[in-house]
Amino acid sequence: MPELRWRVVAESLERKCKAPTAEQIDIARALALPVGQATPSLVAAAELRVLLRGPLDLTLAGDFGDDEYDVLVDLARRTDLAVPDMDKLGSREVLNAWLRVARDRESAAALRRLEPAVDDVVTARDRRKGPDVHGEISSVGSNGRLYFRGGHGLGTAPHRVTRLTRPGEDDYLDQLRLAREYAAAIQSNPARITRAQEAQLERWRINFPATPAAIEALRDALETADDEAAMQRLLEKHPALLAGTVVGTHDTWIRPQVQLGNHYMADFMIAGQTSLGVRWTLVELESPVSRLTNPGNKRATATLRHAVDQIEDWRRWLSTNLHYARSARDADGLGLPGITAEVPGLIIMARETADDAASEIRELQARRSHIQVRTYDWLMRINESPDPLRRDAPDQRLRLA
Repeated sequence: MPELRWRVVAESLERKCKAPTAEQIDIARALALPVGQATPSLVAAAELRVLLRGPLDLTLAGDFGDDEYDVLVDLARRTDLAVPDMDKLGSREVLNAWLRVARDRESAAALRRLEPAVDDVVTARDRRKGPDVHGEISSVGSNGRLYFRGGHGLGTAPHRVTRLTRPGEDDYLDQLRLAREYAAAIQSNPARITRAQEAQLERWRINFPATPAAIEALRDALETADDEAAMQRLLEKHPALLAGTVVGTHDTWIRPQVQLGNHYMADFMIAGQTSLGVRWTLVELESPVSRLTNPGNKRATATLRHAVDQIEDWRRWLSTNLHYARSARDADGLGLPGITAEVPGLIIMARETADDAASEIRELQARRSHIQVRTYDWLMRINESPDPLRRDAPDQRLRLA
């Protein structure tokens, strides 16, 4: 049974830390090597290797220094293990064997203290440094290591565990959420999504470029719209108008008004698929009659600052809810496979005028915050001229790094 795996591992570790095996004793006697019953099996094996390294042509670890012995003494003190004096160890091979005995004793004792089972959630911390580690136990390794769901070698030594929560306990669901968010946050390449995850996005797939009718509707809206709501309605009706804002060499998906928790709503979220995987972009719309800069001091307007803050708020929310955001909608998630907390941002607002170019502000936001600030005239231009080589250099599609 999965819950008994820890006991099997603990007993195996403890056996290696106890008396040498009968075979080891027989070989030691034949070689006139003094091996007592108090010698751990792991150490007896190391002493035999040292003795036979010549005849068997073994390559073993060499000499060791005071600093390495100090590590052994420190670990032995924590595990109540008596170790020989430094001058009696003889070689690093034997020193390393004593280190392993001390570690195995520590792991075995921790396993018996915790009695960990599959699906338990643990919190662990390095005793010297680092933030808390959260994990949902998937298995117990032969060395006592607790492995976590989520892959990528996630896990911890059992003696590092500071808290263990079992299914059915009051705060289990909260701890489980922390563990799953932790696993999602350190996923090495979330952009590589599966075909099943692609299928979840199918309803939002976009055929680029936008139709002439959609482009004409955008042109009309820019002449009449006086707030962002009108532009939101237009772009929801003709989402292909946004497809050219990102580079998607394979597929592009556009989702309108994505609810992020109880407090945030992204106007649009765009995913472009390239050979590197799926890259998302957060889109914030503002009114076409707003300004990028104040007329007097040429600094960013309150509207632009608000838009930047919105995207930063969405990113902060994603940083603590990645597992939920990436999970499928039929699994009570948001269905945003491959998204990260470092997702690029795009703000579309205002019109292009000679006294509101804001090039310095746009460049600063792109450099510092990975947020592109563009105008609705730029949006019109990329739809009228789908070939990015025909656009002005600063107004090319967002590059997906």
